[in-house]
Amino acid sequence: MGASNFTDDTLAGGCSAYRDAVEDLKARHGFDFVSIGLTAFIGAPLKWVYSAGATGERHRRIVLAPGHGIGGITIKSGKPMMFVDIDEEIDPREYSSYPIVFAEDLRSFCALPLKKDGRVVAVLLCAYRSVSDRHEESYRRLIEDLDGRLLDFDVVSDDFMDFESIAAEKRADSATNPIFVRSELSRVIAAQEDERKRISRELHDGVAQELLSISFLFNQMAGHLDDVGTGLLGQARNTVDRILDELHNISVELRPSALDHLGFLPALRSQAAVFEKTYGAEIVFEGSLSCDRFDQALETQAYRICQEAILNACKYADTERVFVTLEDADGWLHVSVVDHGRGFNTANPEIKGSGCGLYGMQERANLIGARLTTSSGPGGTTVTLVAPMHVVEGKEASR
Repeated sequence: MGASNFTDDTLAGGCSAYRDAVEDLKARHGFDFVSIGLTAFIGAPLKWVYSAGATGERHRRIVLAPGHGIGGITIKSGKPMMFVDIDEEIDPREYSSYPIVFAEDLRSFCALPLKKDGRVVAVLLCAYRSVSDRHEESYRRLIEDLDGRLLDFDVVSDDFMDFESIAAEKRADSATNPIFVRSELSRVIAAQEDERKRISRELHDGVAQELLSISFLFNQMAGHLDDVGTGLLGQARNTVDRILDELHNISVELRPSALDHLGFLPALRSQAAVFEKTYGAEIVFEGSLSCDRFDQALETQAYRICQEAILNACKYADTERVFVTLEDADGWLHVSVVDHGRGFNTANPEIKGSGCGLYGMQERANLIGARLTTSSGPGGTTVTLVAPMHVVEGKEASR
């Protein structure tokens, strides 16, 4: 089975065997969740395809680039990972790097690279939703039981990645540099957006264009190489393509061009599509707007507020769907972001991520004279933005 069509061949020929394998491992070892993630070829994204003990379908929508998430990191490094207490071993600000943790509410896991023909093409993830001193022993028994083989895969079970020193350093950094809210945040936000826009433009117009030039040179070299050189050239092209994709993602995160060229709603839809792939939650847009463009300050701040609200719901709410409702009336823009997942104490929220998201959202709302309210409880969370609307002259929609 070639690496280039690995996923297609596996789905067509061995799906029942893989499903039986994850169910068997879950039953024999008492894991809460077991999954096999597959990648189509070296450098391609990974998806969790075969699972046992899943709480829903959310995890199947996660798409992990190499080096991202548990699966992506394991694939890229070729080394196994093990965390027996996620809350203790991972800095809370890094939780978003592991979307499967949110999707399945995991507290302990072991991820083993799976090789075929000497290449890492899949990942076995075994996990618990609780913490116990016995979990590491369970993972060791799993490795002994597998004895280096799972169906038609070779299992990599030595040279585990050492994250303890990294986690300890991050904890020390948190102690010496505690998270705080800057009272001058509202004065910084506008300058921050300008800087984001500048860096985003430089990445797109500078670094990305240079890489494209290199790609064109590769095309010119193709006819002057032997078979070995052609193979190496293909690898170089793939590397450049991955770098270009990463630069694009960074540029969009800094300042999406859609926000400047198309406006608030298209930019928000585009960002929501990225969140769906990253975190697995479906983001449903409801309602409509009577105009395409608004005042630039309103578009920017409303976009950032909604971006943060949707991201928080995807990361922390443990929900399958996030609903975004937009409408405007009588000169006011109304936006709500609703999830029906795990709520939180709005008066004394648990600090996760940078710990500044809710405060930053409120400051942004203050900048545009808007009202921002957040209500949360056992039935979920609702974030509502009501902002004065100023239509850009000549940009009204002809709907």
